[in-house]
Amino acid sequence: MNRQVPWCKSLVAAGAALALAVSTAVAAEDLTISFKASRNPEIRKAQKSLVEAWGYVETQFMEPEFDHRSWSRELQKSLNETYTATSAEDAYQVTDAMLKTLGDPFTRLLRPGRQATAFQNTTEGQVNAIGLQLAPAPGNRLQVGLVLQSSPAQAAGIRPGDEVMEINGLSVEGKSRQDWAEELKSEAEMRLVRQSQPDASDAAQSESYTVHLKPGPIEVHPVQYAALTRPDGVTGYIRVVVFSQNAAADVQYAIQELTSHDGASAFILDLRDNSGGVVASGYSIAQMLLKDGDDFCVVKFGTGEEEIVHMQQASHLLTQPLVVLLNGGTASTSELLAGALHDSAGVPLVGETTFGKGITQRVVPLSDGSVLLVSTATYMTPHRVPVHKVGLQPDIACVPEVTQAEYWVSGSRDADDLTQDPCIQIAQDTLQQRFLKS
Repeated sequence: MNRQVPWCKSLVAAGAALALAVSTAVAAEDLTISFKASRNPEIRKAQKSLVEAWGYVETQFMEPEFDHRSWSRELQKSLNETYTATSAEDAYQVTDAMLKTLGDPFTRLLRPGRQATAFQNTTEGQVNAIGLQLAPAPGNRLQVGLVLQSSPAQAAGIRPGDEVMEINGLSVEGKSRQDWAEELKSEAEMRLVRQSQPDASDAAQSESYTVHLKPGPIEVHPVQYAALTRPDGVTGYIRVVVFSQNAAADVQYAIQELTSHDGASAFILDLRDNSGGVVASGYSIAQMLLKDGDDFCVVKFGTGEEEIVHMQQASHLLTQPLVVLLNGGTASTSELLAGALHDSAGVPLVGETTFGKGITQRVVPLSDGSVLLVSTATYMTPHRVPVHKVGLQPDIACVPEVTQAEYWVSGSRDADDLTQDPCIQIAQDTLQQRFLKS
């Protein structure tokens, strides 16, 4: 689904000026753009990456009604602004503003250094973070929903279920977990409250404490699994946290373990709060769940051309009945996989309407070390159901009041907390009613 389109024929720096020859869709001949280059070498690098980003968008952006003439004018305007920039950051902000004119929040530039490295590490299964995830709590409050093992958050003594009161001195009251996403990507101070577990004769006690957290290296387990008992057998539970490069291998291992070791006769695939990742990883997982020739999706490029993507070399490793769990955090590759399973294999979807990021993106490393994410196509499910900006609708609705705390990691079979999750209970009931009736 990624198409290589050369766009820049030459880039020459001469003194204080740059000349660029570009093949564009505006005219049959090449377009030469000349502009003043900053004498500051760091700003000049940012100028060069701006032109590179402009070129990839020019040839590969997904919008069929893309105005190439307006985009060319935007390039000249932006380059003029970078010439007067006083720092590289100012120049990168010009690139940000140029990309925002596309109206697509997913086409964006990741700065050289921390942003670009963090993105690459995530796809490889490693991140630098404080290691916790917030979750909604009753009364319009926030609590800790997940603490990653061997993370700064775990080392500080934070536990799932602790109520969050303040972040960096600001009250969290009335705000959602999304409001604090950026704050928790870097160094942060948190004030929390922990409710003690009382004896039968005692009242619950609360304890307030404050922690200072700095991001640290964390190995992310992209796949978690557990064996859930039923009155008549075992259901294999597999959660894909992110579609990293090694997620497919971990899913294969989980299927084999749950089938051979635990005798699972049905499966639940949990894609809740999975915001996507490497599309090829999602396709590799689909190869284990679908058959050769099944449709994976319908891709529509910016040219208006469409392509039906079929399954090839499918192992169909999992033949048991399957249910997929979704919520509003299920996006991108997760929606792609869920839609394929639903339309091509009749797999029921349980949960909430998904996020609605129905696009594919090309990841482009630029010359200065920055990374461009450019949306190259939109996709539909095999039944041509649009996903972008609308999301997938579940077959069976389920909205848990509170995100359940998860205390286990990849390879564990301690599933006591999972059985309290109402959506997992509904998934178990769906498997029983639709597929496992005696």
